[in-house]
Amino acid sequence: MVQSHYDFIIVGGGTAGNTVAGRLAENPDVSILVVEAGVANSSELPEITTPSNAMNLRSSKHDWAYKTTLVKRDDYERIEKPNTRGKALGGSSSLNYFTWIPGCKPTFDRWAEYGGKEWTWDPLVPYLRKSVTYHDDAGLYNPELKKVGGGGPIPISHSELVNELKPFRDNLIKAWKSTGKPLTENIYDGEMIGLNHCISTIYHGKRSGSYLFLQNTPNVTIIPEVHSKTLIIDASHTAKGVVVIDKEGNEHSFYATREVIVSQGVFESPKLLMLSGIGPRKELESNGIEVKVESRHVGQNLLDHPGVPFVLQVKDGVCADDILMRPTAQNKAAIAQYQKDGSGAVGSGLLEIVGFPRIDEYFEKDPLYRERKAANGGKDPFCPEGQPHFELDFVGMYGTAFQWHFPTPKKGSHITVVVDLVRPVSDPGEVTLNSADPLEEPKINLNFFADDLDIVGMREGIRFSYDVLTKGTGFKDLVVKEFPWEMPLDDEKEMKRAVLDRCQTAFHPCGTARLSKNIDQGVVDPALKVHGVKHLRVIDASIIPIIPDCRIQNSVYMIGEKGADLIKADHKDLYK
Repeated sequence: MVQSHYDFIIVGGGTAGNTVAGRLAENPDVSILVVEAGVANSSELPEITTPSNAMNLRSSKHDWAYKTTLVKRDDYERIEKPNTRGKALGGSSSLNYFTWIPGCKPTFDRWAEYGGKEWTWDPLVPYLRKSVTYHDDAGLYNPELKKVGGGGPIPISHSELVNELKPFRDNLIKAWKSTGKPLTENIYDGEMIGLNHCISTIYHGKRSGSYLFLQNTPNVTIIPEVHSKTLIIDASHTAKGVVVIDKEGNEHSFYATREVIVSQGVFESPKLLMLSGIGPRKELESNGIEVKVESRHVGQNLLDHPGVPFVLQVKDGVCADDILMRPTAQNKAAIAQYQKDGSGAVGSGLLEIVGFPRIDEYFEKDPLYRERKAANGGKDPFCPEGQPHFELDFVGMYGTAFQWHFPTPKKGSHITVVVDLVRPVSDPGEVTLNSADPLEEPKINLNFFADDLDIVGMREGIRFSYDVLTKGTGFKDLVVKEFPWEMPLDDEKEMKRAVLDRCQTAFHPCGTARLSKNIDQGVVDPALKVHGVKHLRVIDASIIPIIPDCRIQNSVYMIGEKGADLIKADHKDLYK
C-alpha cells in the first residue's frame, strides 16, 4: 500500500524533476514521492535506451504529441500535431536527440534581470556540469574537456564516430573550413562559434536519461501512469499536496510535509498551476476556475527555437540509411555488432557534428536586416553579444522525426540538416487552457515568425547551410540532388513561403513559469518559489527567462541541480 504523506512531492518525473528527487534522496531519512504520467521503467525499454531508435519515439505512447500552433500571422497560420515531449520517466531526456551543449555566457548573464547575479553564467557553470560524468575512453579529445562532467550519475561522451560515416564527416569538416568558418572543440566555457564534434547523453551505446538519478534510491517512491488534477492549496495559500487521476479514473490525494515541487515541463506545469487557481484572472475565470493567486505570467513568455529541416540525397553509402533504415546485410551486421558490445551505428544518434555559425555577411545583404540593425544602434538585432546565429544539426541519415510531411525514401543515402534560429526576435508564444478538464491538453501557440526579421534570419541560415554542403570543398562532390524537391533559394517570396511551410519546433520550449524578482515580472522568485504560494516551487524548463543559444537539455539539468540546492538551503535540519 502506497503511503499518502511524504516530506517532498515532485509532480513530474522529467529531466529536472528526477534530478531534484535524486539530490533530495541523498539524505536516506527523507521521503520523496515522484508522480509521473508515463511509464516508470524507461531504463529497461530498448525503444528508449537504444540511441538509433530515437526518431521512432515521435508519436509513440511515450510522446505527449501536443497539437500546437506553430505560426499565427495575419497572412499565414499553421497548426501541427504532434509536438513531441517525453511522457515516460525521464521526460524529454528519454526522447530527445542527446546533444549536450551549455550555451553562451552573455545570454545567461542577461538572466540577472530576472533572477539576480546568482542566475548568471559564472555561478551557474558548476551546476551545468554537476549532473554528468564525461567519458573519453578512446582518448580522442583534449583531456581538459573532463571539466564538463562533475561526477554526476548521467554518463556523457562524444558521439561515437561511426566508421561508415567517415567520408561524411571528413568532407563536412573540409566543406565547413572552405567557407572560412572556424572549428572548435571547446564550446563549454561560454563561447560557441564554430563546427563541433558534439558530446551526447549516450555512453557505451545507451541513452543516459534523468531516470538514472533514481537508481538505488529506496527513499524515492515513483507512482507512474497518473495525471495530475490539481494542487492542494489551503486557505492560507500554502501548498499541501497534489490530487492525481489513475488509469481507471480514480482520484488519489498525496500530501507533503515540507514542499511540493512542480516539474511537469513547459506545457503541463503552467496548466497545473492554472487548474489549481494560480494564473491570469481572465484565463481562470473563463474556464470556471476560482482565482487563488492572480499571476498574469503563468503560461506566458513561451520561448522556443524555430527550425527548418531539409534533406539532400548524397552518393550511395555516404550516410547510414542502408545500415539503419532498411533490411539489408549491413543492417543485420550493425544489429549484431550492437548486441555484442553496444558499439556501431545502432548505438549512435548519428548526430556527430554540430555547427554554430555567425553569418553576418549573409544578413547584411537584406534591407530589412540593415534597417533593424541601424535601429538597434548598429548592433546585430539577433545576437548583439557575439553569440552564434544558428545551431546546425548534420544528421547522417534520413531523419523521419524531422520530415514527417514527406514519404521516407525507399532507396538512396541522405543527409538531414536542421537549421535552428537560436535567437529569434518574434514576441513569445503562450500556453492557455482548452478547458478545466485536467485530462485535456493545453492550448499552445509558439508564435514563430510573427516578426518578418525571423523569416529573413531563417532564410539566410538555410542559404548558408546549402552553400556549405553544395559549394563547399569535398562535400559538394557527394551531393546527388535535393529531396523531396528543390529549395527555392533564389526567390525571396518563395523562400518566405518555404520557411513558413517547412518550419517546425526545434523541441526546445521554455519560459512559461518565468524566473522573476516579483509577480509583475514572472511566476517564480530567484529561489524558484511560486509567487503568492508557500511551500510550492516550479523547477523545470518553464522557469527559463531567456532561451539559451542551443539545445536546452544541459540547462534543464542545471535548473534541477540548482533547484535541489535551493530546497536544501531551506531545510537545514535535513541537509547539513
